Amino acid sequence: MSTLEKYRKADASLPKEYRAWQVFGAGLENVGRDGKPVAVELREPKDDEVLVRVDVLGLCLSDMKIIAQGGNHPRLRGRDLANDPTVLGHECACTVVKIGKKWQDQFSVGQRFIVQADIYYKGVGYAFGYMIPGGLAEYAYLDERALAGDEGCYLLPVRPDTGYSQSALAEPWACVEMSYCLEDRLEPTGARQLLVSEEPLWKECFPKAMCVSRNLEGVGEGPYDDIIIPNPTPAIVTALAPKLDKKGVMFLVGEAVESGMVTLDVGAIHYQDKRFLGGGDSLEAIEEANRRNDLKPGGCALFIGAGGPMGQMHVQRAIEKANGPAKVVVTDLDRGRLDHLVARFGGMAKAKGVEYITLAPSEFASPDAMNAHIRKLAPNGYDDVVVLAPVPALVTQAVGFAADFGFVNVFAGLGIGTTASIPLEALCRGIKIIGCSGSRISDLRRVLELVEAGELDSNRSVAAIGGLKAAHAGLKAVKDAKYPGKTIIYTQIPDLPLMPLEDVPERIPELKDKLSPEGAWTKEAEAALLEKYL
Repeated sequence: MSTLEKYRKADASLPKEYRAWQVFGAGLENVGRDGKPVAVELREPKDDEVLVRVDVLGLCLSDMKIIAQGGNHPRLRGRDLANDPTVLGHECACTVVKIGKKWQDQFSVGQRFIVQADIYYKGVGYAFGYMIPGGLAEYAYLDERALAGDEGCYLLPVRPDTGYSQSALAEPWACVEMSYCLEDRLEPTGARQLLVSEEPLWKECFPKAMCVSRNLEGVGEGPYDDIIIPNPTPAIVTALAPKLDKKGVMFLVGEAVESGMVTLDVGAIHYQDKRFLGGGDSLEAIEEANRRNDLKPGGCALFIGAGGPMGQMHVQRAIEKANGPAKVVVTDLDRGRLDHLVARFGGMAKAKGVEYITLAPSEFASPDAMNAHIRKLAPNGYDDVVVLAPVPALVTQAVGFAADFGFVNVFAGLGIGTTASIPLEALCRGIKIIGCSGSRISDLRRVLELVEAGELDSNRSVAAIGGLKAAHAGLKAVKDAKYPGKTIIYTQIPDLPLMPLEDVPERIPELKDKLSPEGAWTKEAEAALLEKYL
């Protein structure tokens, strides 16, 4: 039996201790001790716990947010990390190695899983890699919160023949997938409604709404679930936008009676699901105009600032998607990152007949010249514009590039309270600004199904690999945006140095012929790596 076959069975004896990158406070210097993982006793699982071996962990920019904020991170709720450290890492593929008494009938040694990070138990959030110590360790303990939470078990089973990195990367891919399957409320059905009109016909339609005149006298503090504004003005929209509650919707009916810019909290669009919907002379027309929630088939799609790991996933999805866009335009400040995207997906785009264009500022005399060229590539505007850099001005720019009834996906997380100026006429033309954060277990399940069906090659997202001891350097590389794709940590190979995939053929010759023709990571390369180093 090969080394890898024995490893997959998980029937080997367990060590007395394991290594974990515990976090003791804010700053990279407080991750581990003296830049090294901490040795922790490998105790027996409690009756309500399952002990899992962490096989692979993907590093995420969200990990850096914990490192920057320490116990002040909202998901850590003021935890005293100095005395009660946590462990980073939520993009995790793992194998069951020991089972507490409570779960003996539900789990077996050798079962493989990925973890849905957003764990809720009795209505309280206990995210894996946050309140629950995560996967940047050789082993992890999962208890009733993860195994019998509000949505059942937060472990999703993985087939034995699926690669470890393939499955771990389903988690970040699920965040991308969720951003294209949002189900926004398209009708004014909220409990608290505000109508900016005293016309009898409108008042009849909304008998329970608070009705105010266009001078907004007596509008109240809110918050409101629905705000309905026939023939809006910039001043009215700007004044009322802060009065929308979480998941609230502002319905902009008909044309704007005045041109101008409105000020919107784009962070609230992303994190609180606030929406501003126009695109018709009636509420029925607005509902119909905003039904689409995915990339337009045969359309033009623009990805702004897409050279990083998540941007790469968005671009891959657009090209790989069945009945996806006919034209994909990608921008980034770094030409080298764009060249990486061309190498990864150029052949796929050509094979699928997708026009694939990458643009960097260095290729143009000025930003205005670049913007003019972007507009020239889609004279009628882009059906979808995805913003992948957290810059408010880019949201304004994205709306300017969008076609009538186009979508602007603010995927990059801008903090609540971050505002951008948006032309009111654009909103009234049906340009819809959407955004979301995280993913649901249904999204993770869907992505894993795509990976295991061979419809999504998540390994194309890998840009660098390393072992457990290299994780500290890997986190710094994430912070510095050193690699254009994901960094994968093989936690059971402690001494594997951090390396970009471009260096793998020279540094590990056995893997040279296992990479894809484009130099991407593969299940075969992973198997050879594990066979050599475990």
